[in-house]
Formats: sequence, structure tokens, C-alpha cells
Amino acid sequence: MKRFAVIFLIFLCLTFNVIKLIPAFAVGNVFTEGIYKLSDFSISKTGIYTIQNVSETEGMYLYILDENQVVVESIRLVPSIQKLDIVPIKPNYIILIIGKGEVYINPKST
Repeated sequence: MKRFAVIFLIFLCLTFNVIKLIPAFAVGNVFTEGIYKLSDFSISKTGIYTIQNVSETEGMYLYILDENQVVVESIRLVPSIQKLDIVPIKPNYIILIIGKGEVYINPKST
């Protein structure tokens, strides 16, 4: 009976730890509020990226700034909208994401 109880407790602990794991492929292109450079994203050959607000309740703002910190593009993302393409990003551009949700950023396929 002791052996069964110990095995059951170990199995129970392992089960709850596995449930909390997040797959690595799901985390790579989802970004929260912050300041990012092009090196933080998967590299696009064209410099064009597709963005989407994956939050169901929170709106987001995305700003693209050039090397002189001049706004190149400003986008307001409503919750769960369709995917949008952004202007081509150069390596020295800065991406500013503001809001409590999450933004999915992926290189645009040709």
C-alpha cells in the first residue's frame, strides 16, 4: 500500500508539472509590451513582417521607429484582428509595443 501511495504521488506531481509546460515553438514569435530590435525577430528576407494581436480582450499599440527615433509607422491593434503587414524594417529600426496583451510577429512569406 505504501508503494502504491508513493508511486501515485510521484505520478501526480509529474502530471501537474507537465501541464504547465509551454511548447517552445509557441513562444518564439509572441511578444509582450517592450522595446525590440530586428535581431529579436525571425529574420525576413524582404524585411516585411506580418503582425496580429493574439489577445482576446486587450488592445495593443505598435510603433516602428527609425534610427533617428522618428515614427515610421504607428498601428493600433484591436483584440483578435486579422493579420496585417507592416512597412519593411531595416536592421537599425526599433519596434515599440505598448499594451497588456501579446502580439504575434512573423516574417511574411513570399
